[in-house]
Amino acid sequence: MGMKKSIKKCLFKISSGYTDLLYRRPYLDKEAKLRRSLEGELLHLDLVITECCSLKCRDCSNLMQYYQKPENLTSDEVINELKKLFSCLRVRELKVLGGEPFVNQKVLSDVLRFLTGDYSGYVDSINIITNGTILPSEDCLEAMISNPKTKVSFSNYGELSNRQDEFVELCKKNNIDYQVTDDSFYWLDFGRPIEYNESEEFVRRQYKNCYNRKNCNTLYRGRIYACPRQAHGIRLVLIPDSKDEFVDLFDPGYTDKDDLRRAIIGLVRRKEPVSACRYCLNCKYIHVKRGIQEKR
Repeated sequence: MGMKKSIKKCLFKISSGYTDLLYRRPYLDKEAKLRRSLEGELLHLDLVITECCSLKCRDCSNLMQYYQKPENLTSDEVINELKKLFSCLRVRELKVLGGEPFVNQKVLSDVLRFLTGDYSGYVDSINIITNGTILPSEDCLEAMISNPKTKVSFSNYGELSNRQDEFVELCKKNNIDYQVTDDSFYWLDFGRPIEYNESEEFVRRQYKNCYNRKNCNTLYRGRIYACPRQAHGIRLVLIPDSKDEFVDLFDPGYTDKDDLRRAIIGLVRRKEPVSACRYCLNCKYIHVKRGIQEKR
């Protein structure tokens, strides 16, 4: 075991709060100034193309384990919402995920090709987040190769990621950028999607320090949300659907593209917690093992 990994494992045995201060440093936001100054760009955006997943992780913070009848989005749905977004903003890092994005390979391929054509200048990088259980089809692999901005990020759930090694070899062979998550990394327990009676001070501090609301603003079914937990919690009717806490790209109330852009930037810079924060405990910093499976 390498020295760096050994140190991490020792740190993870310390109380959760100290561990995160030392390692994850939740109170440090290096991009805060940039986020406040950008008017025509988003630093990060999660693009959901499916609710389906090849795993059923008990502690998935995005709430995918609660879908009884998960659905794939269509190419038309996803590309139309991207076109609407790009009418007023560009994105530095677009993360494509689900669920498991390789469950919906036709749409993934179409999105990659769409972002290779006339809209290639609207994103700087495309990061596909996968659990390493499914290999890309020949067509999907070709789409990945054809878009040089593509990167594959493997979540690395050990034995559960049973096709990861093969997939990594495909990336190496075809010069596709990739990264594999350190297997000593841990998950934070966000808790079940129920309303917790935490103090207003806790909710505000949690929102201020939340990694997801800074790095995982989510585009899903035509709406932009503060985070994926909010997006899926609303879809599952587990979290309140408050109109002033997300941006509906197709809301006719936006008079023009500048009006829509201001609404999106306003959401990204929002200072007040959203309702979903009261259904979340991520800032309790409780560590859990990654990828514990529930019965299907």
